[in-house]
Amino acid sequence: MMKKNRIFYLDVLRVVACLSVIMIHSSGHYITKDVGSFNYWIGIIFDSFSRVAVPLFVMISGCLFLDSKYNYSNKKIKDSIKKMILFFIFWSSIYCLIFNIIINILNNSSIDIVKILGSLIIGHYHLWFIYLIIGLYLIVPLLRLWVNEENKHYVEYFLIISIFITFLIPQLISICCNYSNLFNYFDNIVNNYIQLKYVGGYTTYFILGWYINKYDFKYKKTIYIFGIVGLFITIFGSYFLSVSLNQNMQLFDDLSINILLFSVAVFLFVKNKLYHIKNHNNKIVDTISKNSLGIYGIHVFFVTLILNILDSYSLNYALIFIPFVFLLSFFLSLLCTILLSKIPGLKKFV
Repeated sequence: MMKKNRIFYLDVLRVVACLSVIMIHSSGHYITKDVGSFNYWIGIIFDSFSRVAVPLFVMISGCLFLDSKYNYSNKKIKDSIKKMILFFIFWSSIYCLIFNIIINILNNSSIDIVKILGSLIIGHYHLWFIYLIIGLYLIVPLLRLWVNEENKHYVEYFLIISIFITFLIPQLISICCNYSNLFNYFDNIVNNYIQLKYVGGYTTYFILGWYINKYDFKYKKTIYIFGIVGLFITIFGSYFLSVSLNQNMQLFDDLSINILLFSVAVFLFVKNKLYHIKNHNNKIVDTISKNSLGIYGIHVFFVTLILNILDSYSLNYALIFIPFVFLLSFFLSLLCTILLSKIPGLKKFV
């Protein structure tokens, strides 16, 4: 029997986010070459469906940490931050050891100390998310002061401004800049002059997680339609821009209006369908959800290893090899995470 305080729909969303991030890195290999080709098109489709990964992870965290019923304390925040720091140090060291030391030794290449130190500090490319989540944890005590039911209208005001300033307007200007230098002036105004940083960034997703969990929505179908529109914009907009400009111009940024619409629709849809299930006993969902952080940490190693083994051959068969790399990476990551969690002293890192 699962723990009574587990929320099934959040576990399902965590699974979706976990699988999506693996798919992003499995398909990313195919959207950097041969712009406009069939394989490029397939890569765009797989990648577009998966761009809910980070937004969902952030919304899940916001849903939990900002909820008044959440067992909140300063100690819990400190413990969460400590856990993320240890997680980052462990996996940053592992990836640095593999890709900056062992591989260089095997290839008889020189070892750059500065590069190694930089790699340890920045972390492997997917570990940027850990810095993001630590930053959000740091402002939880401040957000909890006003993100509550009594301040619902202020929360909505914040979200409306944020959606326009962070997502919609900058994206429209950025796209237009590719076709006319005139829009560079507007870009400068929005990004450098207005300086509404307070309503910017991933804080929007963090608060949206709380808001969607807390309130019911009258026009769910409308939100779902906007979500589908967001997905279509991601797929066809990315393809059209890339082909018309003959370069990679994917609309994959988490802080873009199309990704926001799709992510909100997915979060709301899963909540609407599964919210009533309080205590679940779904072992598959529970296993993946509980091991999602470890899977996040290790999956890039397996994706990179498999793609290197397949080499350039796989580039010609995206429709076959994207699902293959995704599934194999996922199962190996899950198995490895479970095994690591059973080793004394390593559980805290997975």
